[in-house]
Amino acid sequence: MVTRLSWDQVLRWRMRRHHLADDKAADPVAVARRVVGVHAQVAASAVTATNLRTGGTHQLDTLLYGERTLVRTWAARGTLHLLPADDFPHWVAAMSTRTRDKTNSWLRYNSVTAAQMADLLAALPDVLTDEPLTREELADAIITATGHRELKDRLTQGFGTILKPAAFRGLLCSGPPRGRNVTFVAPRRWLGDWEPVETGAAIDRLATDYLGAYGPATPEEFARWFDLTPALAKKSFRRIEGGLAPVEVDGTPMWLPEAHLKELPRKAAQRAVLLPAFDPYITGSTRQLERIGAAGHKAAVSRPQGWISPTVVVDGWVRGVWEPDTGEITWFGTIPATVRRTVQSLIDANLSTGG
Repeated sequence: MVTRLSWDQVLRWRMRRHHLADDKAADPVAVARRVVGVHAQVAASAVTATNLRTGGTHQLDTLLYGERTLVRTWAARGTLHLLPADDFPHWVAAMSTRTRDKTNSWLRYNSVTAAQMADLLAALPDVLTDEPLTREELADAIITATGHRELKDRLTQGFGTILKPAAFRGLLCSGPPRGRNVTFVAPRRWLGDWEPVETGAAIDRLATDYLGAYGPATPEEFARWFDLTPALAKKSFRRIEGGLAPVEVDGTPMWLPEAHLKELPRKAAQRAVLLPAFDPYITGSTRQLERIGAAGHKAAVSRPQGWISPTVVVDGWVRGVWEPDTGEITWFGTIPATVRRTVQSLIDANLSTGG
């Protein structure tokens, strides 16, 4: 039986699932687990995103590099995320399906050969330990081990493109920064070794977790969010189908974990939030922006070069974008005066405290 839902129901539920309503998370590790990774391309945004969801202030560096209960690495969509350390083996198993670095087009685009990539990946377990290495130090160690001096520029390039395949295989993650320099460590040495996780089981767990934060959704939306082939996403949804409920959201067929259906009809008090750039609520829903309030304004939220703007969200609906430095708001459509006043008070409080 198909359950028919409205976006209003869905978005109020998502707000609660994202700890953006009254129910706050215990700590940033719980946040990262619930939202299936906190986007960490911009460190300040990750701090704001986790503080919003806990209602407090936490030192992410302590969790990342002291307690090591969080890990920072390239993950969903090949972008930097904060992940719970004990979930890391599942991410590695699921990311092992990414073989783009073996294709001729990827190799040509990144000016590297298959043999050079194979040598680089083979050398990493020997050159990288739990002693953090800067990008320059890591490049020198790889060159010494492989003899591929011609890779120096590629290895020290800021975006780290040819290091991402190593992260996807669980061979590399972020270490504590050294001044303004990023560092890298070997996850098995930094976090402790782990038993391999079966790939299908890992994908199924991520699919279930994704639907519990960003559902209802389709296999194609899950594939896009994670960077998985649509075929593998569809196979996963078939494997977990017994725990899913078919739903229609304003006529569009989707899936939601059945356990969450009973939570959807509940109403909540009006809730407005100011989300930072790259907030998980938005990065996990970019394929649905036109349907959740940004119709005709998607380009203002999801901008060129992958930039995700700070957004104004009211009852789960994306109602505008805002500028944290000035408080300027660009509203999407006609917004009731009461909502404008509520959001303006949030803006004023944000400016008075410096964010």
